[in-house]
Amino acid sequence: MSQYDCIIIGGGLAGLKAAYELKKSGSSVLVLEARNRFGGRTESTKVDDYWFDLGGQWMGGTHKLLQETCKELGIQSFPQYDEGKHVLEINGKKVYYSGNISTLNKDYNLEGLSESIAKIDELASELDPTKPYAHPKVKEWDHMTVTEWTSINVPGKDARTIINWFIRVCLAAEPSEISFLWFLHFIRTAGSYSLLADIHGGAQQDRLIGGSQQISEGIAKKIGDTNFCLNSPVRSIYQDANGCTVKTDLTTFRSKFVIVAIPPTLAGRIEYKPTLPHARDELTQRMPMGHVIKTIVIYDEPFWRKDGYSAEALSDVGPIYICYDDSSHDDKKTAIVGFIAGQPAREWSKKTPEQRKQAVLDCYARWWGPKALKPTHYLEKDWKNEEFSRGCYLAYAGPGVLDSCGAALRTPVGRIHWAGTETASAWIGYMEGALESGIRAAKEVKDKLLSSKL
Repeated sequence: MSQYDCIIIGGGLAGLKAAYELKKSGSSVLVLEARNRFGGRTESTKVDDYWFDLGGQWMGGTHKLLQETCKELGIQSFPQYDEGKHVLEINGKKVYYSGNISTLNKDYNLEGLSESIAKIDELASELDPTKPYAHPKVKEWDHMTVTEWTSINVPGKDARTIINWFIRVCLAAEPSEISFLWFLHFIRTAGSYSLLADIHGGAQQDRLIGGSQQISEGIAKKIGDTNFCLNSPVRSIYQDANGCTVKTDLTTFRSKFVIVAIPPTLAGRIEYKPTLPHARDELTQRMPMGHVIKTIVIYDEPFWRKDGYSAEALSDVGPIYICYDDSSHDDKKTAIVGFIAGQPAREWSKKTPEQRKQAVLDCYARWWGPKALKPTHYLEKDWKNEEFSRGCYLAYAGPGVLDSCGAALRTPVGRIHWAGTETASAWIGYMEGALESGIRAAKEVKDKLLSSKL
């Protein structure tokens, strides 16, 4: 039976980064990935020699770990296109605008929007991003949904709609389902509301030439092909006094430690002996994945640019709730990427791909004219149908979860450590957060390996 210092479960960015950090320190590692590919919640697909991302794709201005990793791997980035007029369509009204949404007071009832965002940032700044559940107001904030908070604190109807829309498109769940404390934690780990929403300097600043999945593939190459197994879903982890026994369908492995680098709900489907502590077991049952359908519509020309539009739209009408220009770095392949998220994704998931395609095209035609009805390609990814993701972008916590079992998200259980973007203290839900969590989990294991040798 093969013996390793650490087995890492999950071949996404978090797991691979953890494995790479451990291997660099001289530890023996094995990555077990359930899929037939690396990348986790990043997945790139090729259309006529150009790569498009069906999963995570943006590199933000403050995503320093991601920037460093791309530099190390020789992956180039380019700016997200956003020149021209944007669309804002909420509460039955549609306007085209340039600049910041907050300038639209004459068209919408945005009373309280800027003040509410400032208040959200202020409250979020009070949290310790490594333990949000330790805040003195945990009982109040964690037992309240975001909807409850906005209904009390945001006076303008359109302002409330915009904040609730923001939560749906960022967390892929409804504000009525999400703990206000979890939302504040999400904001805190990013730095501010505007950093999440903005392009320049924000989360959507840059894209990667060749797609984002190549990051995982590049890290895997550095780890070495003898240090990973694909098509190997882990079924059980048994701990004893000397180490861990990890079983897949075909093979059994031994290691001193294990890093589980998959979402909490998937981690809960593994059998553990001894059984997990109550708090950790409860956590895996109470943090569902968000639901998002990502669509990419490819055209033979960027007609929206010629008409003075950016292809950036924010809508509460749908089916697309947010979209951006998704053209290639050299503009030889022009496209629009759009997202159906939260409850609408659950409803549209019941439709056929052809019904979704037509609805998306009709949506774009409503904003930019009949040329939108004539694409060359239509791509989509419903992440709820992905067996080893069960959703995207990340898991979320409903009311009471952080208060009752939030500490279990990162706390090791004996020889088992936890990684994944949900466990990060910076940029949860993003590629940056995944990398950060992998580094943190690897350090935890390295410290234990070192202490065992002393």
